[in-house]
Amino acid sequence: MEYQVTLFCKNGKYKPISTIVRTKTPKNLKNADDQREIFNEGVKQICAKRYISAMDLARDGFKSGKVRLYDKEKIAKENALRYEKLKEEKYASGEWKRPKK
Repeated sequence: MEYQVTLFCKNGKYKPISTIVRTKTPKNLKNADDQREIFNEGVKQICAKRYISAMDLARDGFKSGKVRLYDKEKIAKENALRYEKLKEEKYASGEWKRPKK
């Protein structure tokens, strides 16, 4: 299973940081211990990738975050629908022109 861990900066100075955590066994996100375990693994991955420590993240204001199930197919479908809606709005407003076939 894949889960996305996202860290948010409380003061709004930095953009959110996210990573994908892969586990062999599915975890129940309603269980606080499983969620905390996945969150801690995500923080470790972010720290390793950026060559910083968890203390550095806390100092920069990354004190909150969330964990969600990462489903590629669902996200791709949502993005395609959002793009189609945007495209139709642009065509209707005249900002974009329809391609000639």
